[in-house]
Amino acid sequence: MNTAVCDTQFEDVKITEVKEDDSGWEIKRDDGWSFFINKPSPVVPVAGSVARFYGKGMGFPVRGLSIDGTMVYYRDEDAETVYRNEQMYGKDITEWLSRWDRGDLVWSIEMGGLGPGYEQAIQITVAEAVRIMLDEKFDAAKWPDADSWKKDSAKLESRMFATKKVSDLGLSGAQWGAAISLAAALYKRGPVSCLTDDKAKDRTIQVCAKFPG
Repeated sequence: MNTAVCDTQFEDVKITEVKEDDSGWEIKRDDGWSFFINKPSPVVPVAGSVARFYGKGMGFPVRGLSIDGTMVYYRDEDAETVYRNEQMYGKDITEWLSRWDRGDLVWSIEMGGLGPGYEQAIQITVAEAVRIMLDEKFDAAKWPDADSWKKDSAKLESRMFATKKVSDLGLSGAQWGAAISLAAALYKRGPVSCLTDDKAKDRTIQVCAKFPG
C-alpha cells in the first residue's frame, strides 16, 4: 500500500505563480508562502494547480509534495528522520570526509575541551586518520579482536606521522588518543550513528579544515 494514501499530515493549497530557472521552479502558494521544487520533477507546476504538502505544517520540514495528484516526492516520518540526519551529518564516512576536504562545516564531537586551537588539532587528526582507514580499507568488524586492532593501529600510526599535516601539529598523547578514538568510531559506525548517540548530544560541534581565526 502507498504509505502516502494513509498519511493524514497534509495541507492542500493552490499555486498562484510559478517562476522557473535552470535548477527548478519557485512556486507561490495562495497563502503567500513560497516553495522551491528541484528539477527533474515528474510534473511541471503551473499556476492554478493544487499542491499537497505533507508534514506537520508551517515551521516543519516538507516531507512530501504532490501536484494535481501526481507525487513529486514523498517520505514518511521515519524516512524523513533518516533523510534529515544524512543531510546534516553525511550519509556515510566518505561523504563526511568529502565535506571536510571541500572546506565545508562538518559535525563532529568535541574531544579536547581546552580551547579552539587544541580542539582543531584533534579534528584535523580525525580527518586524516579516517582518510587512511578508508585508503587501507580497514575491516572495523575485526577490531574487537585486540590483535586485529593492534595491527591496524600500528599501520595507521606509521602512515599518520609520515604525513606532514599531522606531524607538524605537535600532538600530545591525549590529543592523539582522543583523535584516534573518534576516527575509529566514525569509520566503524558512520557519522549519523555517532553524532545522534545520546552520549554525544551535549558535545556535538561544527568544525572545518581551516584553523579558527
